This record gives sequence, C-alpha cells and structure tokens, in this order.
Amino acid sequence: MNDSSLVNLVLSGPRSFKPEWIAEGSKQVVPLASHSRMDEHLADRLTAGVRQAGHTYVVASRLSDVGSDRAEIEIPSTRERMLQFPWCDESFLVALPDLAGALLVTTEGYSLIAGTGAFLRYSIPEGVDQAIVDFKRYAKRVGRNHPTAVEVSMAFRPHQVAWASKSDVAAGSATAEQVSLMESLVAGRISAEEFAQSWLSARRRALERRERLREPFSRILDQVFYALDDYVIDPGLRDPDDMTNEQLHAIVREHLDELDVLDRRAVS
Repeated sequence: MNDSSLVNLVLSGPRSFKPEWIAEGSKQVVPLASHSRMDEHLADRLTAGVRQAGHTYVVASRLSDVGSDRAEIEIPSTRERMLQFPWCDESFLVALPDLAGALLVTTEGYSLIAGTGAFLRYSIPEGVDQAIVDFKRYAKRVGRNHPTAVEVSMAFRPHQVAWASKSDVAAGSATAEQVSLMESLVAGRISAEEFAQSWLSARRRALERRERLREPFSRILDQVFYALDDYVIDPGLRDPDDMTNEQLHAIVREHLDELDVLDRRAVS
C-alpha cells in the first residue's frame, strides 16, 4: 500500500497520530479505556461523532494489514454494525471518510480518539479534560496488567486544573464573573435583578466551557444557583411569599463569606 493509505495518513507509529494530521483543523487527542476490541463504550462514542458529522460509514484498517491490498474496509456507522466489528485482540484504526476524526484501538488496555472540536463535542460529551482525568484513574487501577496505559496517562494533562478557591480562578473565566457579581451585589453596586440575570448567564457559560471546580467551591456556587431558582426576577410577577431582594442579598453575602473563608484556608 502506498503512502495514501489510511494508516500512513493518520498515524506516525503504532501508538501515536501524525503531528501534521493533528495540526490540521486543530484536532485534540484523548485517551480512553478499552479492551482490545470495539466495545459498547467505544462504539457509542464513535457513532455519536460520526452521526453529527453527517457520515454514514467509517473507514477501518488493521495495523497488521498495512502494505496489503486489502488494508481498508468501509463499515456502516450504526451502533449495531460497530458492535459487529470484525477484529478483536489486535490493533486497528477507524476514521471518518474526511479524516476529521479517528479512533486507534490497541491491545494494551487503552485507545486514543482524536478529532476536531466538532467531532469531539459529541464523541467526548463530558469534555476532553474530564476524559483525561477519568483515564488517569483507570490507568492507576489497571497499571499492573497494562503498564503502557500508565505511560500513556502520563502524556496527557487536563488543559484546565479544577479550581479549589476563588483565588485559583482564571481571570476572564465565567466562574470569575460569578464571584465578581456576588461581590458587586453585596457591595451594592448592582441590583438583585441585575445580579440574578447576569449570574445565571455566567453560570451557563461556565458549564458550556466546562470550567471545573473542586469541592466545596462547587457546592457553594451551587447553593447560589438553588437560591436563584427560588427567586422571581421580574418584580411584577412576585407573590407576597416569594423571596425578596433583601433575602437574596443575605443569602449571597453568606455564601460569599464562605468563599472568603475557603480562600484564606487555601493560602494559609
């Protein structure tokens, strides 16, 4: 097979993707637990990404077939057909027809999935960082039987470390905006209505960006969200027994105090 074969286009070796292929389209690589076959876990991820990309099939090749005339096959991208994958206990590569995403399955207890942001948004719905953290935990459990999985886990780091206190939070992040809005409300710089609308918008952005928080930081911000869930933003729609602006102000002050205590503990 010539250099235009699937494996030669995508892989630089039996365990890694070509840097130039990764660079095209700003692809990312994510390690996943696997058992030397196309199991349900991998099939669900792959089909989700392929479906959203609008393809009806994938191209697959066993690494042992490189150089042969039958190196590549086309497989319909349905979950049922994925689970009927023809190969087990050998390394193989599966890719989208336009090479926007690919899955490398090894015999060493792990797989690597790579692709554009659009592909990974559906194949890695928990987010790249969370998948990396999950794989590191998995590698620790299986390290004795699969030492290569441990080596692979060490090659990946989450892009964003989970923040433990407000002093950890990156400037310009949606989480930083949530804390700033709490401080502005308590200081009287914004109204309760302005706070509620802006804080909920910032929380949505934090979730969309998959900003990660540690406990108890995340729990404190969750409590603010629960309070706002009980708060009627439009004054004209409030009933006499609904939460008042003063009550919301007091709740936010209490949780801001908790964040301040958490911050002092973090730096002491």
